[in-house]
Amino acid sequence: MSTLQALTLETACTALRDGLGVAFPTPCGYGWALDPFHETSVARVGLLKPNRSQPVGLIAGDLDQVNALVRWGNHHERWLRCWPAELSLILPGKRPLPELICSSKGGVSIRIPEGSQARALALQFGAALTATSLNRSGEVPASSPVQLQSLPAGAIAGYLPGQAGTGAPSTLVDLVVAPPRVLRNGSFNIADMLEPQP
Repeated sequence: MSTLQALTLETACTALRDGLGVAFPTPCGYGWALDPFHETSVARVGLLKPNRSQPVGLIAGDLDQVNALVRWGNHHERWLRCWPAELSLILPGKRPLPELICSSKGGVSIRIPEGSQARALALQFGAALTATSLNRSGEVPASSPVQLQSLPAGAIAGYLPGQAGTGAPSTLVDLVVAPPRVLRNGSFNIADMLEPQP
């Protein structure tokens, strides 16, 4: 069994541009970064999630990267002000976008994450990246380099060093619908955000 390589931001971005996957630490285990526009990404996601029926979420380094993919209005602004945070928002995507990241209703799940390494990776790459959990469907996400070794060959080229936690995933809120709909209660508390606005 070959040993996975610890990557720098530069070598990680080289791998991503070559269509390879990169593991990066998040508060709920390793995330799986891929270039969502690379022609090999759908097949690579299928290595771990062959029965995927929903689009995968994205991380962005800043609001410019968010704006490149989604449309949002003034009524969304207070939600966006919560970032950086483990808060994923589904917003209307700017078409055409790959099926990998865009739902049949045109929504894209994206966040500017709390973890500085994740943001740094997206900023270094120059565009938003996938952020789906790095695990086989139905299993707990990998949270240590040792666990990464058991992934199928070709899933990742290596990993960014750092502490991967075992906490709750990001909170997921659909802002395409009105009123907003919470699809996953996670680590970010949005109780105040759901209060009626004056």
